[in-house]
Amino acid sequence: MNRKEFQQQIRETGSYATRPGAGVRPGDRFFGWSDAWYYLRIVGITLAASARARRGTYTVEAFADSSYATLALAEGCRGRVSIDGAQHVGEAGGPVVVMSNHMSMFETYALPVILLSFGAIATVVKESLLTYPVFGPVIRAQNPISVTRRDPREDLKSVMNGGLRNLGEGRSVLLFPQATRSVVFHPEQMNSLAVKLARRAGVPLVPLALKTDFQGVGKRVRDFGRLDRSLGIHFAFGPPMRIEGSGKEQHARAVGFIADSLREWGGTVDDGTKAGT
Repeated sequence: MNRKEFQQQIRETGSYATRPGAGVRPGDRFFGWSDAWYYLRIVGITLAASARARRGTYTVEAFADSSYATLALAEGCRGRVSIDGAQHVGEAGGPVVVMSNHMSMFETYALPVILLSFGAIATVVKESLLTYPVFGPVIRAQNPISVTRRDPREDLKSVMNGGLRNLGEGRSVLLFPQATRSVVFHPEQMNSLAVKLARRAGVPLVPLALKTDFQGVGKRVRDFGRLDRSLGIHFAFGPPMRIEGSGKEQHARAVGFIADSLREWGGTVDDGTKAGT
């Protein structure tokens, strides 16, 4: 399967599941057991994308290609991907606000090819990422919405201004309302920026639950943690919700969807209990 076929399947069915051994590259077949191989390939994908971004040729199609290459690499390195409910992103017939938990660097690489199946996107990112020597140009090429994570008032202003502009131009907006990446999901850490933006713009909110601790958070370098091939890679989208009143009810439903999905996958929610694997 190539990137275009993958996106066609996502548009037509909203779902995807790894088929063991299908489409695995020879190099991955021999070296996919190695974490070093995975990260060397990730660095290679990023370097190629960064070079194109600096030349001004990193198009939306190229962005989708890089994202799909990361997803396929995870599968080649014995990862098992499942995607469900992605059709909900396209059900509104226009841009939406996607509200997701944030677990590892993996979703930053892998999510775009899923979301781009339904149209252009803009991602709310931490401002410091824009200055990364290699990864920074890749992010900047996609016109992200940046926040400081230090000043809630300024961050709200940035998200509203940038979000309304992008949504008005037909781009969906992806938000990670948590303050930082975490394997443990703490519902109370999910701020209301996504709901506020969706309410102000008059567009639906689509909750996204993900579990990507396949790629762990590193102790010395957070973006380079150990791979745990026993853990599945999960993405599940909930039905779109129109924001009513203050949006508190829709925010609670979105957070509940994420928490319930994580429990179903054996993830840990803030009470410390863990479901069966």
